[in-house]
Amino acid sequence: MVQLDPVATIDLTDFQARKPEITMELMAAASDIGFFRVKGHGMSLDDINAAHAMSLKFLDLPDEVKGSLPMNKENFAYILGWSDENLTAGRLREGMMIGYDNERMKNLWPTKDMVPEYKQHMISFMHKCHAVTEQIMSCFALGLHLPEGFFKEAMDPHAADCQTAMYCNRYPSVEGKHFPEGALRIGAHTDFELLTLLFTRPGEVGLEVCAGKGTTAKEAMKTGLWQPCDPVAGAITINIGDALQYWSDDRLKSTFHRVRVPKEHEYKGDRHSMAYFANARGSTLLQGPKKKYPPITFPEILAEKRRQMDEMNFREDMTDEEKLNINSNHALGPEFQTVDMTHSGKPEYEPVALNESGEPVITPMTKGKLAPEMEHLKLQSSVAAAAH
Repeated sequence: MVQLDPVATIDLTDFQARKPEITMELMAAASDIGFFRVKGHGMSLDDINAAHAMSLKFLDLPDEVKGSLPMNKENFAYILGWSDENLTAGRLREGMMIGYDNERMKNLWPTKDMVPEYKQHMISFMHKCHAVTEQIMSCFALGLHLPEGFFKEAMDPHAADCQTAMYCNRYPSVEGKHFPEGALRIGAHTDFELLTLLFTRPGEVGLEVCAGKGTTAKEAMKTGLWQPCDPVAGAITINIGDALQYWSDDRLKSTFHRVRVPKEHEYKGDRHSMAYFANARGSTLLQGPKKKYPPITFPEILAEKRRQMDEMNFREDMTDEEKLNINSNHALGPEFQTVDMTHSGKPEYEPVALNESGEPVITPMTKGKLAPEMEHLKLQSSVAAAAH
């Protein structure tokens, strides 16, 4: 039986002429599963492969060299630098989190002696990611009835308080290693920022998403609703983060996902990914057009996530058993709530999308019919098609 791919692929070719049509497709995917792929985005496969190669030049260095640029884990995510995660059976992953060339990256760039031209090459690649991000965010602005350039200034990569970062990850080969049953390279989680652009090489599988509108991590663990989201050559896999779900009044969905250890029949070699975490500036106040939630900044979101991690007793010195327990039974989700999958009763996290009347919307499209809140785009699409 052929399994249908729940992750839509959206073509950005001829972007300006097709923008209303593309906006409808992006809004549908983002308000349903929260994951989608884009092609026709203008980034060449050569550029993507060259960034992979440059990232790996650093990750191939000895640990003691990489360790001279450490991530301050006490400050949690989006703090820049190198880090790793291990079980007794071996390393699960390692990664270098980099930002644009502002104060946050001071003394964290690999030196020319480590990797020549690393800084210039990776910043150039990040700017190309930003160009794709701007296109997509302008569509989300239109879909949310906001001015087309609403997110532009708030996501300026040149701003001193730019919070955007890129995580260059390597998951080492598991060939010949025996990890405990249920081991995950990354446990179930949602991303914290606005938008993630993920670049993974074809064949290097393991990413799974929690499919289904309103599905919680607890339900997925019990019913097996984890769906593979395998890389496609040349396409970028994109997902909504917590900050954008918050900023859109829950219209756009931040979805649980995880990376599992390869199964017996799957590729077991190194897996490499680059996750571009597109974000709002640190000083930007996030509040949706309906003002469903009070204003908040991204640093405040991170502080709340840190508090939740502390409540879960997540520590650097955990045993394998403690790590597996957290990965199997807990996850951080949107709306600043810890989803505990061990307790019974009503799930704590149930994302709700609302239509213009404030009524719950189960899915943005039903049997090809456009959701009411997106009707304004249908007319634009028809006009654009006629003109084109």
